[in-house]
Amino acid sequence: MSACAPVEPTGSLLLAWQVSQQTVLLIGAGTVAASRLYHLVCANPRKVIIVAPDNDQVDPEIRYRLENPSPGTELEWIKRPYREHQDLDDLLPKDSKDGLGMVLVATDDATLSSRICTECRHRRIPVNVADVPPECDFYFGSVLRRGALSVMVSTNGKGPRLAARLRRRIEKSIPEGAGLAIDKVGKLRAALRVKEPAKDPETIERRMQWMIRVSDLWSVDQLARMDDAMRQAVLAGWESDMALGYWDVVRSRSLADRFGYLAHMVARLVTGQANGSCPVDRDPDGNPFKCPFLVGMTGFVAGLATASSIAAVIALRYSQLVHASTVAR
Repeated sequence: MSACAPVEPTGSLLLAWQVSQQTVLLIGAGTVAASRLYHLVCANPRKVIIVAPDNDQVDPEIRYRLENPSPGTELEWIKRPYREHQDLDDLLPKDSKDGLGMVLVATDDATLSSRICTECRHRRIPVNVADVPPECDFYFGSVLRRGALSVMVSTNGKGPRLAARLRRRIEKSIPEGAGLAIDKVGKLRAALRVKEPAKDPETIERRMQWMIRVSDLWSVDQLARMDDAMRQAVLAGWESDMALGYWDVVRSRSLADRFGYLAHMVARLVTGQANGSCPVDRDPDGNPFKCPFLVGMTGFVAGLATASSIAAVIALRYSQLVHASTVAR
């Protein structure tokens, strides 16, 4: 049997599209266009040009985004209908050799939308026509964002409502501090590159492997709590190729951390090494109640308590019978 994963044709390639240096054209200003604009400002393109008449069909969120622009993204509203065979050329950024990064079409005019799609493809500009999959070079999915973390569920344009339901289910399984944890890992990686800036293949591989080892020692919640002092303590292990975990560098005096440190040291003593055979010690995000040692000790203590209770009841009953017999005499 092959160890390679089976091919699952989906019809699309999921990518994190970098648009920070691009200009994007958004045609329309209704509810769907407002959703598209939200996704755009989260991605921080250099500029977004909106082409749509200023009337009562403009979604309030469009006006809000224009009045409260996102830092780093310029928003321009051209208040008129889209002009075929003219706007794609007239609106091309004059200071950019790359032209328009993409065109998003969100209008109620299906005929116009199809013509815009044809124009874009003729000029090799990626285009998305809302709710018309054949006229989309890419799709929008249901996206969960928490800081640096982005998770997208895509149905390839077949079931966007279902994608939103699945995304909400996935969201419940992601720790609250996941986005912050990613930011902290990013700071650690950046600090490591400053500490060891060499770009030869051997050093790059060593940096990658060291980061993998360190990351595997920390749970998501622990990474979210990594402060500057803890980061410096972890970096101190680089020279000796030592990967330090949360319990090796934490200086908190809280009761929870003290108990956690004690449990960690017990795991080391029982397994004979740090991050050894105990599954919870190997997986910081694991369920501690699946630890064989913890389960075994809990069972032993529970059994001992049960046996002691039964013995106490028997002793009490025996004492009562002896007392009754003595009184009867």
